Amino acid sequence: MDELPARFGGADWLDLGPDEEVLWAGHPSFVPYLGGFALGAALIVAGVAGAILLGEFALVGVLAFAVGLAVVGWTYYQRISTGYVITSAEVYHKEGLIARDVTQIRYERIQNTSFSQTVLERTLSYGDVIITSAGTGEVEITLRNVPDPERLKRLLSEQLDAVYATGTARAERSIRTDT
Repeated sequence: MDELPARFGGADWLDLGPDEEVLWAGHPSFVPYLGGFALGAALIVAGVAGAILLGEFALVGVLAFAVGLAVVGWTYYQRISTGYVITSAEVYHKEGLIARDVTQIRYERIQNTSFSQTVLERTLSYGDVIITSAGTGEVEITLRNVPDPERLKRLLSEQLDAVYATGTARAERSIRTDT
């Protein structure tokens, strides 16, 4: 995968290096947002029915319809405004569409990766991938509610192994040249 999916737009928040390629890009899983979408859809249906059936109280139906649209819109915004990108050199986490907060961490700075899933999350195949950085030992980035977190953690581990092997090989060459 060399380019971002169309849903990421221009991704001007992504600062790829010359040899850096996108390995995975995504948003949180759709599953955790189903409740919000269902509530919004129920309000929309109730609003339409109310506007038709309530006669002089049709305004209540119109208000329910408007609230339903707002709930669906807000739920969609919450999901789509969060983006994650794993490249051959870094991990990126973006929050927001207009005002944005972007965190990126190079593999050389990553100390540990893990993933967590509740029983329900495991059943529905989503969860969190946690990345801690070297030096602080604190959580640097959490990829929340991502689909198949075990696969993403494995992808990160493979990239970390490759970076470590390259770094070790460079260090060994440097030591051999110094002697």
